[in-house]
Amino acid sequence: MAYKSLYRAYRPQTFEDVSGQQAIIKTLRHAVEENRIAHAYLFCGPRGTGKTTIAKLFAKAVNCTGDPKPCGQCENCKAIENGMHQDVIEIDAASNNGVEQVRDLIEKVKYAPVMGKYKVYIIDEVHMMSTGAFNALLKTLEEPPEHVIFILATTEPHKILPTIISRCQRFDFSRLTDEEMIDRMKTVMQEEGKTYEEGALALIAKLANGGMRDALSILEQCLAYNDNHLSEEDVNSIYGIVSLQDKISLIKVILAKDMNKALELIESMDAAGIDVKRLTYDLIDILKDVVIYKNTQNLSILSVLSSGYVDTIVPYITSDDALRFIDILVEATEKFARSVNPGIYFELAILKLCNQDHNAPQEVVETKTIPAVKPVQKAAMAQPPKVTPVQPQPSKPVTPETPITEAPDGELMNEEPVQEEAPMTKVQPDAKPQFTHKAKVPVENHDDDIQVDPADIMNILVQADRHILNNAKEKWPIIKRYMANMNMAKAASLLSHGHPVAGCPGGLVIGFKFMPDVNAVNYYKNYKQLASLLKEVFGEEYCFVAIQDDEWLKMRQHFIELKRANKLPQPGALHLKHIEEHHEEPKLRDAQKYALDMFGPDLVEFVEDDK
Repeated sequence: MAYKSLYRAYRPQTFEDVSGQQAIIKTLRHAVEENRIAHAYLFCGPRGTGKTTIAKLFAKAVNCTGDPKPCGQCENCKAIENGMHQDVIEIDAASNNGVEQVRDLIEKVKYAPVMGKYKVYIIDEVHMMSTGAFNALLKTLEEPPEHVIFILATTEPHKILPTIISRCQRFDFSRLTDEEMIDRMKTVMQEEGKTYEEGALALIAKLANGGMRDALSILEQCLAYNDNHLSEEDVNSIYGIVSLQDKISLIKVILAKDMNKALELIESMDAAGIDVKRLTYDLIDILKDVVIYKNTQNLSILSVLSSGYVDTIVPYITSDDALRFIDILVEATEKFARSVNPGIYFELAILKLCNQDHNAPQEVVETKTIPAVKPVQKAAMAQPPKVTPVQPQPSKPVTPETPITEAPDGELMNEEPVQEEAPMTKVQPDAKPQFTHKAKVPVENHDDDIQVDPADIMNILVQADRHILNNAKEKWPIIKRYMANMNMAKAASLLSHGHPVAGCPGGLVIGFKFMPDVNAVNYYKNYKQLASLLKEVFGEEYCFVAIQDDEWLKMRQHFIELKRANKLPQPGALHLKHIEEHHEEPKLRDAQKYALDMFGPDLVEFVEDDK
């Protein structure tokens, strides 16, 4: 027997075998059961979604003599299945689209069926018929003999005359879901006695883009490549597809702004014959899943990323960066159709994403800082007298990670009032306001001793929650992964040197070994970007304050003593005075006020020159 393609060999022979289109099948079955059969049907939809298959099943059902209909066992069903039934006529409108062919069809319509109850005309690609042919068919289509049924199938219903559409019952076929195609392919593989990888079938379903016939054709080609076992690697090799892990690696290289490595990867992909268009859309799908997961934490609604891949990409990229990447890649896809070589636009998109040269000359508002003496507010709580801390007992070693309730006896030393400089903006007479788009503030190191109000730390401690601290400790290592992201690398590098020592709803105390790290985290100019990174990692906003490990031991011991004496302060709203005191708006010059009035605060930012 001659070899038959998979999509022909496994074409459904009963309504139960059909994948998808359940609403259409239910309607047609009820029409047959209740004998409410129309004289003309229009099947519309993408290729490979079952239009011709269901048309033949419907032709079987109306002529079937068994039960249920179609039974697949009676003489009519078997004849239609083998293409030998005289009353089921398939016509290709692409090659029979003239008026003469339609007139010949009309002549034969009036003859009664030979084998079955109905004569069924299945006209495929009906949109290819000429206007004259449509007009010739119009009257017969409107009032055919009682024994005739017309089924028109098309992928482009907009090309059919409205007068034809109005005389038909229209059914719109939808693309099959990946799950429906995978289930059908599993059945085929079991019937063929072949082994396979689940990921390979999922990849074929994605390539088929909702068409069952395309899926089976791709499956057949892959089996011809390796008849023993179907693997993801086989599918990637045949169709020039980049693996999901390689796509994620490319995104990470882009995040690191490593243009050399990105260009090397593109060159190797091009040499392997990778389809650039498909790669671009695949990258967009991955980035879209990143945005969805970061906002929903729901794996079930992701289209590409599975649980095994989420952790390899999500912690490295922010939602804003993912959306920015999507915009640039979508812009590239819009140019693919107009280009002979779409690879050029893909490469330009990657260069744009990796570009680090943003040093355009700009006019800057020069500012000066003049010293102003301002005392630091004292802690709003009772302070014990200044004494030498008690040494820890040998039975209970003291470490920064020791829980508050298990710390040894000791005392927190008094904080003496100190003087600090408060910045006051002085605009030079010749300075001009600069209008820029607002951007993330780069993390700056600050070596001066920044005074933190102990009351702010104590307020976090009196509201401390062990679950919040444990959660912070568990997720803290994720911060290091953001060092691969150029936009957050400095902030991640700084926070990675620390470790959470206390936490409450909305507040964190972070311990550091060295004082310069403590000052850098407590520096008000760094606060915004550090807070943004913490929100990205933990999924919620936190007020945070840094403390040196040695000072933390003292603060914790003081907390224990106050707790034992029932002298803990009452919990209150979280405040960070060393940050809030820098939120006052500087006095604006007339030129700056004019710029704000004209362009608005969303478009204008006055850049401070720290030289």
